[in-house]
Amino acid sequence: MRSANHKSWLIALPVLIFNTSEIFPGRPSTIEGAITNSTTGRQIENAYVYIVSGEEEALTNAKGVFTISTWQQLPVTLIVEHPTFKQKKIRIIDASQYQLIKLDPKQ
Repeated sequence: MRSANHKSWLIALPVLIFNTSEIFPGRPSTIEGAITNSTTGRQIENAYVYIVSGEEEALTNAKGVFTISTWQQLPVTLIVEHPTFKQKKIRIIDASQYQLIKLDPKQ
């Protein structure tokens, strides 16, 4: 009996590895870009950037630059929020393109 249980584990292991590789792609997509004020052209620090339907998020640095990595399959929707600017949604189809996003000030 003991050897039968051992053999069933060996059969189940490759199936588990195969199924996991179908769920996750080979590597994550990295989305990079910068957020600026549409009126002044100045970089926006501490803008909250996140991907819809996921847990991927980032804050822009002092130069308005952000980087997000995701395992989600493209296209994804990127949302940018800041307390003094209007929210913006961007559909990302190609992660290799640098994203230059301009936010409109709230009035």
